[in-house]
Amino acid sequence: MDWSAVFGAAALIVLFKTGLALAMPTALAAVGETIAERAGVLNLGLEGMMLSGALASFLAAYYLESPVAGAVAGPTAGVALGALMAFLSVTLRTDQIINGIAIVLFAQGICAFVFERLFGGADQPTIPGIPDLHVPLLGSIPVVGEILFQQNLLFYVALVLAVGTWVLLHRTRLGLSIRAVGERPEAADSVSVDVRRVRWIALLVCGGMAGLGGAVLVVGQLNLFEDSVTAGRGWIAIALVIFGRWNPALVLAGAFLFGLTDALQLRVQTISGGVNSAVPYEMFAALPYVVTLAVMVAATIRSRRAAQPSALGIPFRKEARSS
Repeated sequence: MDWSAVFGAAALIVLFKTGLALAMPTALAAVGETIAERAGVLNLGLEGMMLSGALASFLAAYYLESPVAGAVAGPTAGVALGALMAFLSVTLRTDQIINGIAIVLFAQGICAFVFERLFGGADQPTIPGIPDLHVPLLGSIPVVGEILFQQNLLFYVALVLAVGTWVLLHRTRLGLSIRAVGERPEAADSVSVDVRRVRWIALLVCGGMAGLGGAVLVVGQLNLFEDSVTAGRGWIAIALVIFGRWNPALVLAGAFLFGLTDALQLRVQTISGGVNSAVPYEMFAALPYVVTLAVMVAATIRSRRAAQPSALGIPFRKEARSS
């Protein structure tokens, strides 16, 4: 195999550009999950929210012939499932792990059923995509311009949202409330912070970002939908939250690592012959997940302090105060 086609100067530019693009769906879901977990709710339904967002964006773009409609429909579907998760976990205070798994199974079943009923037996339908942008002046910068400033419009929307999450958590009153209810909900309640309301907001934001991640994947990259389109990215996003120590900036960096590894395996697989390669393509496809999980485990072992929110996964029960 010609390794210069993978690690040559021109190839590296394409590799990093593709890696950044592939990272964004997972990054959105992971950063959204960071908000939910910092508020004390473990949202294992992330994969289902991404998948539902992907299907909703595909159907909207297909029937309305508008990728913009698809980009709006994706987060809308994610918010709907985020509301379901909030109702079960925050309002009813049922087990968060069971709720999340149930949402994933529900989303997988309903998405497969709807897509089969609408398009079963027909050729693979496609949708109009969103073209890449060439940012004036910045896009002409050698190397950096091609990597960062010749991306899809949804890439920039996703990047702004992901970076804005750090600002939300660390520079706003709402962010302070989110961190407070994830660490000491009783103390937050004692100073008139509505714990349930804050957790509802966190889950709605989480669902919306996961749904947008599904939309970016379908409308911004693949221009098609299939039952396994998210390919476990929701589960990887949950792992990235642990890898990033519940810090949105580190979570985003972990997502970029996943995207870069994904782009690398696609390039190596293509150069080595694709499906005709002597190495089974499943080995290549598994590489991003193996690398991400290995780095997450190593980072967790090396960390000397626990960063997990103290109240993560624990339903809040407001105690009656004596007069």
